[in-house]
Amino acid sequence: MGVRSAFGNIPGYLVLLLVCMAQMMAFTGTLQAHPSQNPALRTGEKEVVIPKEPGWKDPSYRGWEIMNITGLIATYYDLDLDGKLDYMVIRKILQKATAETTTIEQAIAVAKSQEMSVYFSHPVIYFTNRHPLFYCKGVDYRRNCSDIWVDIAEDGLNGNEELYTLSTPKPGVR
Repeated sequence: MGVRSAFGNIPGYLVLLLVCMAQMMAFTGTLQAHPSQNPALRTGEKEVVIPKEPGWKDPSYRGWEIMNITGLIATYYDLDLDGKLDYMVIRKILQKATAETTTIEQAIAVAKSQEMSVYFSHPVIYFTNRHPLFYCKGVDYRRNCSDIWVDIAEDGLNGNEELYTLSTPKPGVR
């Protein structure tokens, strides 16, 4: 005997099955919101361009630090040179070495041969992906970002970066 549902004579198990399928499609991205419902896709809004990372030799470079989130390093920049941080990139740490057993020259050679970036901090040397995982523009005094993009492929700025918010994380971002 079927349970009478709010949808008429459709059995309750079929309604439950349809609801489960709709949730699964929404979770996997098969079912997408209309562009007018997604603020990042609305037309008429100012498009924010992700700046290319200047590098440590640039006058805007302000340093780096190990983040509280294990396995990440943040590099900071002051792009407009007004004395306030306004840009940050975040990379994943791939491996570590001790400065006691690895020279700077050896670490640089390893980073070049494996296409990684290297960060020196006695007694630890950190090796990261060459390209950032996150690009953050609009850094405030607490080092929070107003605009964050994620590059899941970590292949540099090439157009596959996606706007990232904590309220609507994308599947595949861990």
